[in-house]
Formats: sequence, structure tokens, C-alpha cells
Amino acid sequence: MLNEVSLDHVIDAAHPALQEYIRKFRHTHVRILFVVDTEISLSSGANAFGVERVIRLLRENSVGCMHFHVDVGLRSSASFSVVASPTGTNPKYLGFRFNSVLPNGTLVIDQYDEVWCFGFKPANDNGPDTNITAPGALPASNTELAALTAWMNNKGGVFATGDHDYLGASMCHRIPRVGTMRAWTNAQGVPPISGTQRIDTNRPGNNAEAAGDEVIEFERQSDAVPQSIEWVAWMSHFHSPWRVHRRPHPVLCHPTLGPIDVMPDHPHEGVVFDHVPQPAVNLAAITLTNNYNFGGGVTGSEYPSLGSVQPLPMVIAYGRTLADPPLIHEKGDSPAKRFAMINVYDGHAANVGRVATDSTWHHWMNINITQVETAGGNNWEKIKRYYLNLAVWLAPPHLPRSCFYYHVLESFYAYPGIVEFHARADSLEIGNTFRAHLHKHYGPCWVTQFIFDLIALVDPKLRERLNERYLRIPTPKLPIPPRPEPCLTCPPLEIVEASVLGGFLQTTAGILFEKDSSIENSLKRLSEINPDKLDKALQTGVEAGLKNLNSLYAKSLKLSKQLLG
Repeated sequence: MLNEVSLDHVIDAAHPALQEYIRKFRHTHVRILFVVDTEISLSSGANAFGVERVIRLLRENSVGCMHFHVDVGLRSSASFSVVASPTGTNPKYLGFRFNSVLPNGTLVIDQYDEVWCFGFKPANDNGPDTNITAPGALPASNTELAALTAWMNNKGGVFATGDHDYLGASMCHRIPRVGTMRAWTNAQGVPPISGTQRIDTNRPGNNAEAAGDEVIEFERQSDAVPQSIEWVAWMSHFHSPWRVHRRPHPVLCHPTLGPIDVMPDHPHEGVVFDHVPQPAVNLAAITLTNNYNFGGGVTGSEYPSLGSVQPLPMVIAYGRTLADPPLIHEKGDSPAKRFAMINVYDGHAANVGRVATDSTWHHWMNINITQVETAGGNNWEKIKRYYLNLAVWLAPPHLPRSCFYYHVLESFYAYPGIVEFHARADSLEIGNTFRAHLHKHYGPCWVTQFIFDLIALVDPKLRERLNERYLRIPTPKLPIPPRPEPCLTCPPLEIVEASVLGGFLQTTAGILFEKDSSIENSLKRLSEINPDKLDKALQTGVEAGLKNLNSLYAKSLKLSKQLLG
């Protein structure tokens, strides 16, 4: 495990100390449990109706220092058992339930940081909602949901998806947040498998199909041509009267290719809820007022508040279907529709876990992604990064913070620290250099998310004010005072980020280097450092960075007033 953390950019002398730090104090692996119904394949092959390729992809890749350990729980009628050494992507847990217990008496889900649900049951039969809770569909029980909800409320991250009609509802439709973020039941208004109301995202594979001269075949779902998607501006603010700075949500942000704006296509997708009705797909607005009660004291609001803060789900991507006519889809006529495709919930702001839902598991299945991967290029790189980004974003907050600490420490023994972190550099300069270093690993969107999360540890109210100023996230309807656009006195977000990072780096440098700048002596101190010291340094450093930013702002405002009279 230790060798998977790349140190090829770090000076040789620092390798042992950094590896020992990781071994002693900090996890670099996110533990993910895929929960699948028996109808979802775990086998390899280009035409496999399952998620084998995505599981392998997560196991084989990393984001910065974050790596992903993936096991599979098969939800079936068999008695619960544990497979000691499953081969490939075969399940580790048979007959799995969310309240399954290991021989040592601990819950299986307590061994994991994230649970990803790929449900199929009750069936692909267009039946009534009563089928969802039929015993043969293995619906999630109150006891299961009590265990899962308590785990989610302890910051466990959940991803869930199904497909058209009520596919996946038996497992997922009563999970808090998951059940209201995505349409699972007929009562909610799930889109059908056929007819004009289906959500058909198949794209033409050749010029004749694009011109409406030939049929767009059903099997276009398996070709190398993905659908374009419409990403939502998560960060949006004016840099000047003529320039607006926009970025997608971190889940849809590639570190070098920009917004993730493609997804595999399919002739009949599902849909997620938005904050407004979606008349094109006959879907009402999301329900935000539900409470849950699974017994055993597991009760509460689906979307809780922490003080005055109530995080809410947000749509981060929309899809569009192509109109038939003028195009000719193999499944028949279908008017053009815009629909909500992916949404997320940042529960960390309320001290609960994050959640994400997707309109369909066909964005994930071998049968839909193999040819896109074979073709390679930017389309596959973006889609692949979507899977990895979700794994990073859903992780409980201590895991990305652990990786952040590691990147801070290793930066002192890599190019940024050796060359740029010199005694005459101010905190803004150091912070901006380290910010660029982080961008290489995670991309700018994730770095913004993480810095805002760091600020929340020190000053939650400031985090909310920054959200209001720089981000476009849904909030309860509260009166917001009008603000000028552009805001001439609002500091650029880059300066806010550099100030926070620079303050923490300077505080950490004081621990590692104390009265001298010797690499050798700093490595001795690195071998003695512990997470508690870094937690304190984080608090002190972020506060110092924000104080420096306030001082800079006051001086700038004074000069501006002098200039303008």
C-alpha cells in the first residue's frame, strides 16, 4: 500500500520520513463498498451489463495521494457470508444487507467510507409501485435503513443510481436524501422505457443519422460517441465588468481538460430532481421537508440544519435529448427534452455525509463505456475523471484533510519548497505557488472546495459568506441584500485561497524548520510530527492567512479611496 504513494518528485532524502508519516498517522485509501443487485454484472467484457470496469478503474488509479480500495456486496436472497479472498471484481459479501454484521460483531458498512448503490430490483416490468416492497424484491428494511442512516449521519458518503421506471427502487427509494434526490417510483414520476416520454440520449454515429436520413440505432449506446451534457456553474463571480469567472462543481471538473461535458448515452435514462419542476419530463420539484423514522432512535430531518446553515441538494449537470422528428430514433418519436442528470448534496456543512445520484447506471456500465475507452482521447479522460472525482468528493472530511496534510509536508521537499518557499517570500507568494502545486493533482475546482472546507473549520460564518459571494449553491429562501456586480471591493478568489494556504504553510514551516533551514534537521522533526500538531497549525495558519488578507484589504481600500477622492 505504502509504495503506491508516488514520491518521484520528492528529493530522495525525504522518502523514508514521508512514507513513515503516512504509515503511522494518515490513511491515503478511501474504502468504497459497491452494493449491487444480482442483475448487475461483475464480469469483464465489452458487452457486460455491469460495473466491472469502473471497479477496476478505481482500484488502478489515484487522485493526488488518495487511492481507492473497492469491495463488492451482492444483495441477494442467500444467507450472509464473507468471501475471504474474492478474485477480480467478484463480491466479498454474499447476501449483503446494510445491517450485515461481521463475525467480530461490527457492521460491514463501518469498515467503509463510502457506499455506492447500483440497484435493479424490483424488475424491468413497468409494474405498479407495490412491487417495490414485495419480499422477492429484497426491499431495504427499517433495520437496514436505521444502520445505514446512522452511518451516513456519521459522514459516510453515498452514491446511488438506477435507470428508467422503478429500476433500483427496492434498494434505494427510502434511503434518506437518496430517495428524494432522484426519481425512483411511479408516484414520483419516473420516466418510462418507451414512448414519447422516455429520455433517449442516444447520439448519431454517422452523418446520415445526424441529418435524419437514417435510423439512430439502439446499439449506438455502445459506440464511441458520447452525449454532450450541460454542466452547471458552481463557482461564478465577476472578475471585472467584462469577465465572469465560472467553474463546474468539483465532481465535473477535470484538472487539465476543464469541465466534464460528456457522458455515455442510452435510449431510456432515469432522472434526478431539481429545485424547480421539470415539465418536459413530468417531474415535480424536489421535496425538502421529509423526515425519517426507522426505529431505534434513528429519526430526523432528511436535510438537517446546523445553526443557521442548511445545505441543500443541487443539480450539477443537465442532459438534452434530440428531437425525433427530425431525427429518427429506433425506439420511435420523442420530443426534445432538457432534464436534470446528476445532483449532489454537501452534507459536511451539516455534519452528515455527502450524497450524489445519477440518472442512470448506463453512464457506468461496460456495455456503454468500452468503446469510448477504446477510442481514447478527451472524452474518455473526462468520463473516467467523473468516477474518480466522485470517489474523492464523497469521502468523509478527515480523508481529504489527511491527504492535504501529506501534500503540505511533501511540498517542502519537492520543487515548490526547495526553490520557492524561501525566507524572503511572503505568505501570498508561497500560498499561490502551493495552490498551483495542488492544481496539478486535483484541479482548481476541487482545490476551491477544499479551501472553503478548511475555512469552515476555523470560521463557519465566513465560509457561508464566501459561499454566498463566490459560489452558486442552493440555500433556503432568505433575504439577501443586493450586491453590486462587479463587486469592486471583493478580493479575487485566487487571493483568498492563496492567503489561507500561505498562512498554513508558514505555520508548518515553523514546525519543520524552526531556527534553521537545514533539510536534514527538518527530516528529524518530520519523523516526530503528529496529526495533532498539524491540526493546531491548520487553525493557527488559516487564522493568520485570513488576518493578513484583512490587512491587505484595508490598505487597498484606503488607497482606492485616496485615488478616487
